[in-house]
Amino acid sequence: MHSGFRMKQTLVFRFNTLFFKTFIIIILSSILPVIAANWIIYRQSSQLIEKQILKTSMNVLNKSSEMVNLIYREIEQVHKQIAGNKDVIQFIFNPHLEVYPRNLDILNMLGNISATNEYIESIYIYGSHSKQIIHSNGKLYSLDEFPDTFWIPVYEKSRVPIEWLGTRRVTEDTGFNSNVITSICNIPFRSESKMGAVVINIKERMIYAAIKGDNAIEHSEIFALSSAGIVISHRDENRLYDFVRYRPYLMQTFSTGTGSYIADMYGMKSLFAFTTSPHNNWKYVYRIPLDHIQNDSHLVLGIILAITLIYIALSMFISLAISRGIYNPVANLIKIILVSQRSGSESSLQKPITNEYKFLEQIYCDVIDQNRNLEQRLTELKPLIKEKLFSGLVKGGNENMRDISEKLNFLGYDLSLNNYLVIALQIDDYHRWYERYGDIERNLQKLRLIATIEKIIMLHAKGVCIEVKPDKLVAIINYDGDGKFIVIQENSVSFASEIKKIIENNFPFTVTLGIGRIYKNILDINLSYKEAMNALKYKLYQGKNEIIDISDIEIHENELYLYHSEKERTIINKLKTGNHREAVVEIDELMKEIYENGNISYDYLENIFIRITSSIAEVLIDTGISVDEVFGTHYNLYDELSQRETLEDIGAWLKRISFKLTHAINEHNLKRLDRNVEKIIAYIDDHLQEDISLNSLAELVGFSTSYISKIFKENIGINYIEYLSKKRIEKSKLLLKDTIFNIKEIGFRVGFNNIQTFLRTFKRHEGITPGQYRENIRNSGK
Repeated sequence: MHSGFRMKQTLVFRFNTLFFKTFIIIILSSILPVIAANWIIYRQSSQLIEKQILKTSMNVLNKSSEMVNLIYREIEQVHKQIAGNKDVIQFIFNPHLEVYPRNLDILNMLGNISATNEYIESIYIYGSHSKQIIHSNGKLYSLDEFPDTFWIPVYEKSRVPIEWLGTRRVTEDTGFNSNVITSICNIPFRSESKMGAVVINIKERMIYAAIKGDNAIEHSEIFALSSAGIVISHRDENRLYDFVRYRPYLMQTFSTGTGSYIADMYGMKSLFAFTTSPHNNWKYVYRIPLDHIQNDSHLVLGIILAITLIYIALSMFISLAISRGIYNPVANLIKIILVSQRSGSESSLQKPITNEYKFLEQIYCDVIDQNRNLEQRLTELKPLIKEKLFSGLVKGGNENMRDISEKLNFLGYDLSLNNYLVIALQIDDYHRWYERYGDIERNLQKLRLIATIEKIIMLHAKGVCIEVKPDKLVAIINYDGDGKFIVIQENSVSFASEIKKIIENNFPFTVTLGIGRIYKNILDINLSYKEAMNALKYKLYQGKNEIIDISDIEIHENELYLYHSEKERTIINKLKTGNHREAVVEIDELMKEIYENGNISYDYLENIFIRITSSIAEVLIDTGISVDEVFGTHYNLYDELSQRETLEDIGAWLKRISFKLTHAINEHNLKRLDRNVEKIIAYIDDHLQEDISLNSLAELVGFSTSYISKIFKENIGINYIEYLSKKRIEKSKLLLKDTIFNIKEIGFRVGFNNIQTFLRTFKRHEGITPGQYRENIRNSGK
């Protein structure tokens, strides 16, 4: 009676404490997610409202930008029309030609365009040579008397087809002031000539009307800024010309082309949206106060709070009922355990249980501790035992049949059937796959590959799959069958085909499979392994994603192939001369010969390509060009060769490096050639008065006369004689202009030994005689 009473009192006391904890956990578990969810809903709703406002703002800006772009394109067409007008071009290039009707036609055209286009305030046509300006007001001005010359320096420095100036105040000769945006283009249109320009002044108010449109939100404002941060269009004309780039609320506008942000402007939070014009990099900015956005957000918050409070009240009642239902089974289980311990001492029954869950956990742990430790150790050892066992089998270990059988039984493998076969699998383009994926992903793919292969094996036979090298796996297959060898071998090829197909469809890589022979004893697995690995070497011929049977390979092993190394020397000679095209032809012929024979041993082929690679390295050394300069830092030709898995890969790689090598050699030779051409030209300039022959130039640079003629024509564009005559005529013109030497003496001074030759050559180049040229210079006063 006393013990039962004691146990009951302990349970009732602890029931109250644990029940309270359970209740708190349940109520918090139900309330906190709801509070978090409601907070997320509130944030999402607020963001949705802001996004909607932002979307509307960006739509307004995009529409404004489209309207202004239409105006810009219309102005560009006006530029094109005026700058392409033949009277305008004649005015620019023949300003002294007095053609009254021509100027009148230009004035009428400008007046008509200005009057019919509501965006245009005025138009000028400026002639740089004549310093005259034709105005759309019907007047012709000289530059000195023209009131608006602010744009002249900008025009003279401009290098773009159409130069746009920000808003500026223009004063006409009538005293009328107006705010205009100015665009300038060269005449002819889109030329680089600075002979003249078309200047169009656009009404700033019309630009603002296009920017503002009719979709603006109440209390919002929209304005335009130049790339320098100056206000160029605003509803308040007093704000024009303000420099605002470094004002805190506008600095983000200049950090990117298009975007939005929230900033504090004079103590009031506002949403700023902006975009950039592709024509002139001007910024269109749209500002919206956040008051009405926040009002909507507060309304959503009030609704969410009300819903949350109602849910909390309901959760408290539900949590109370759930807590009772959860705790009752715990209390009953503790009673059962205490009753089962009745055979113990009285003190153990009366000892209070400080934590019911820990009490139950301790009972459970005491029961399973020993088994858990044992299972853990066995689980940790199994992969190591498996790897050691099967690696020893394929590589020819010294274990006896008894040890092998015991380990197979421990690992759960039954390989007791009478046929043993090894299929070796190599991951194609392993280095590319290695670089594409990280360590964890690669290991996961390999584990999945091993599991897939073992699953396929178990569908038809017994066996296991292990990794023997980073890019190679081995499948050990054990199956029954006493048929003829050829039938069994055909079955092994069919089995390999199934593995290959499933890997193609389920993995981000393909594999090449090598098949060994079938053996009757498990201890001969190492022989099948060696044969399978040897078959894989002939992937070089067969290509990737293929099945290679050792029986097919060994048929050709005894056939003799006589290889001529002359092709290697031919390839290297083509590379040395920088002839990429012919080098590629020789590479193709070499690869074709190897393909057609198909029975060169793997080791012999490897030596061929190593020799070619070594010869390429020697070419680089001989020409004084570093490997890093041609192929990049840390590039190793031999490592790159070892990564090529097939003849096709090797051929493509040789073509790629031959292109880079010949390009580098040609660049090297071209630099040397350019220095020789410069040396020849400098020599001619310094010795014009002498009798300069091709032989003297050939001795100067160390080339033949025919080669001098060839490089002269290719680099200068004219032959050596024409160039020498041209330089002598240019020097004679300077002497005719700046000296009082007679014509005969000038001819001798520039290298003509015969006055008749000088006169004939001068007239052929200039169209007049030296005397006429000197007379023209004197008459012009220059």
